Amino acid sequence: MGIEIDNGNHLVFSANENFLDFCKDIESKRTLKVFPPCFGFFDLKEKKKWDLGLENSLFKILFSQKKTLIPGSKIFDYFSFLKFLITNNNKSVYELVGKSGIYNTFWEPLTIGVMNTSPKEASAKVLSNVLKKTFFKGQKFCNILQPSLNWEQTLIKPSSEFIKKKGNQIQFNSLLKEIEIKNDMVTNLIFNHKKINIGDNEKVILCIPPTNLNKLLPEIILPKDYNTILNIHFKIKKNILSKFKQPIFGLINSISDWVFIKHNHISVTVSNANSMNSIDSDKIAKNVWEEICLYLGEKIEFLKFQVVREKKATYHQSTKNLKLIKNLKKIPNNILLAGDWTQYNLPCTIEASILSGKKAIEYLNN
Repeated sequence: MGIEIDNGNHLVFSANENFLDFCKDIESKRTLKVFPPCFGFFDLKEKKKWDLGLENSLFKILFSQKKTLIPGSKIFDYFSFLKFLITNNNKSVYELVGKSGIYNTFWEPLTIGVMNTSPKEASAKVLSNVLKKTFFKGQKFCNILQPSLNWEQTLIKPSSEFIKKKGNQIQFNSLLKEIEIKNDMVTNLIFNHKKINIGDNEKVILCIPPTNLNKLLPEIILPKDYNTILNIHFKIKKNILSKFKQPIFGLINSISDWVFIKHNHISVTVSNANSMNSIDSDKIAKNVWEEICLYLGEKIEFLKFQVVREKKATYHQSTKNLKLIKNLKKIPNNILLAGDWTQYNLPCTIEASILSGKKAIEYLNN
């Protein structure tokens, strides 16, 4: 495409305190843009647009700001939020709010966007944890955070520089091929070019996807089902970019889930996208672009596109799989696991990933 793009998109909220602390540590907070918590939506089926503003807490919105309601919905529909205050670990989102009048226009797209899992499988408890940290608390916790340029400049590059400043180094092209274990203790890490001995009092932090972890530690029982996240990036002329008035908006009854307006291109995210793994990229781009044109109400052209498929972006974040993660067994005694998937109380996100690393270090320090 001739431009630098992120592999994927991330919707980060001001409630994500671990993310913000991390950006402060690596001195990258200045690279963030903060947008007010107003979410624009467009229903392709009904041809209706609306904004869901979270300038106040959810309860104030329900009782004093009727203008923020989804078209066709009633105040009673929003009392479905209250069910998330007392949900247990065994219910799916669908079991909790599947009969709500705003299921198709709010709960389904929200769940898929946050958890990359169908509401019929997604854990209501995890979504509840997200709502309690954001929507239930109001604007201060719902502001939208995005990189001014890209995630490379906000996270990757400053993280690498931070590691080097601390006298450490990142060794690229070092594939971990085998873990040698004796008496439930890791003794050696076998890489493609070298072998590292692990001393009796040393710990190993493994931060790798669960699919790769099973190759190294096959006795651990992990989730087997994964969901794709699809991103379609469109390079367009600057005069067309200016037609979009909101930096992020959601589409309903569509292929596309979220549309991110970047400084030099448009990026569209499709979550829970296993059904699109075998569809030709040209066809996907064509159909998604038609939805963008419908949103704008006019036919516009793009210059180039690129489709990026992450076929194992996250595991199915169902109640069954979360129990597996919570009760992992047969892990060697001197191994600590990190990675977004290890935080069973949160969706697989940047926040969860940072929190997992933080917990691992705190454990070592204690």
